[in-house]
Parts: sequence; structure tokens; C-alpha cells
Amino acid sequence: MNTTPIRSTTVWLFALLTCWGGQAVASTPTEKVVCTQLPRSQWMSEQQARAAFDAPRYLLVRFKISRGNCHEFYAVEKDGTVVEAYRHPVTGETVRLTRVAPPTSAASQPQAMGLSEAGTDLKPH
Repeated sequence: MNTTPIRSTTVWLFALLTCWGGQAVASTPTEKVVCTQLPRSQWMSEQQARAAFDAPRYLLVRFKISRGNCHEFYAVEKDGTVVEAYRHPVTGETVRLTRVAPPTSAASQPQAMGLSEAGTDLKPH
């Protein structure tokens, strides 16, 4: 069965966000991003925030509100790059933007590194 780029990108994002606990792209506790203390009644809606973020240009977008009261986006670009963006919920201004390139196909396959799936050396001793 042929795997579509969207499916493999979705798997990559899922692994990044769940298996690694988001640590690869999310802020550490010492790097907490704080956007505002204004009441949510003054914030733009999720729909407005997605439009300001230009969500349709990405293959996959996950939206949430961060602990620092930011609109937080996790998105996947067409080349597989994962984007984490913190945006101010009132102004829509980007407060922080992080990009993580997708793993290269050679580096993600154990055989390309001389390793079997179990991680043992394939070369004779």
C-alpha cells in the first residue's frame, strides 16, 4: 500500500508531540512564553487566529491555548517541517516561532547507518 505524504507527515507530527512529550519543539519550563493577562473576552476567536496564522497553507495544524495565555500552533509544512508558533491572542503578533526539520530518510532508517532493526552492527566482527 502506498503511503501518502500527508499520512507520513501526520505520523511524524504525532510522534513528535506524543512520544517525545513535545520536548523537541515545546518550551522548557524556564522558557515559558507569556503573551497576555487580558480577559479572554478580548481575545480573537480560534477561527480568526487560524486565519491570521494562515492555517490553510499547512498540511496539518493543531491549535491550543498555552499556559502563558498564547495561541499556540503546531503545524506541518509541505516539506515535513514542524512549526511551533506562539501568537498573541489579541494582536495576532508572532511572539515565538520554532521550526524543526523532518528527519532525513537515510538517518531515519537503521540499515542506512549499518544497523539492524534491533540496533546491532551488521558488519562481521
